[in-house]
Amino acid sequence: MIYAEIENNDSYYDFYPELLAYIKKCFQDVESGLQGDAWIWIKCNNEKVALDTFTSMRFQIKTDIKNGALVKEVIDTLKKRYSVHVFDEPEPEAHE
Repeated sequence: MIYAEIENNDSYYDFYPELLAYIKKCFQDVESGLQGDAWIWIKCNNEKVALDTFTSMRFQIKTDIKNGALVKEVIDTLKKRYSVHVFDEPEPEAHE
């Protein structure tokens, strides 16, 4: 499910290093990659939140865990530095 989207008009490719550095500063268990699209996984307490550009030209905040604590923490952390559009209701991804 897509919970939110970072509102940034820069190319996601150009924005990725800055975003990744900020996420790594704020969270301990982070995996990431850049291969055509960009992705960042944040893991904590059996939860995983993804920030990726797989279905958008902007980074979307996604998780499979309904009402998870980590997705709220990630969104709150991102809001401290970036403009984040939080959807009223999480939106399903195409494969859901």
